[in-house]
Amino acid sequence: MQKILFFVLACALTCFQTTSAEPAQGKEYRLVQPAAPTSSGEKIEVIDFFAYTCAHCLRLAPLVDRWAQNLPQDVALKRVPVAWDESTLFLSRIYYTFISLNRLDDLHMTFWQDLMQGKITSADDLDGWVKEHGIDADTWNKAYQSFSVAVQTQQSVELWQAYQLDATPYIGVAGKYLTAPFMAGSRQKTFEIVDWLIDKERQERKH
Repeated sequence: MQKILFFVLACALTCFQTTSAEPAQGKEYRLVQPAAPTSSGEKIEVIDFFAYTCAHCLRLAPLVDRWAQNLPQDVALKRVPVAWDESTLFLSRIYYTFISLNRLDDLHMTFWQDLMQGKITSADDLDGWVKEHGIDADTWNKAYQSFSVAVQTQQSVELWQAYQLDATPYIGVAGKYLTAPFMAGSRQKTFEIVDWLIDKERQERKH
């Protein structure tokens, strides 16, 4: 009986140590060296790096939204589109055009899903899609070609390059850390790592 009790306690201790272990650098997250710039003032900046051409990013997006519903006051969430080359850079411009027109909330996910489903394959398709969603061509083109959208698009390129991304999706924290579902082990576990990295940054800022 004593041997059985000892075995049970040993197993329980092992399980506790396994579940309470800190995330491993180089496995569940990696350092960004040198650190990438941040633009959220004193808040801890968390960046959702996504690509409109990335199905994994699309599946992660609802979990990002769910996590953001309980965002701590000392944390700022940014979403940054990633375009790997000139041929897809227009997609980043579309994202910032939605922001410029104050239509991000209702058009971002709809556009993303329609694009991934093959409903938008050309400029003509996009023109029709924009009109279908209540934006006239002149209004769209003015925003799309605006200086502010061009600047934000260029900044998005500089930011993902500063984070040294090699894929999407990734979540950046405080310009110092990166994690992703393939590193964390699952999409859900990703946000456990993000929360841990946020707390790690909090503790470091106290010293």
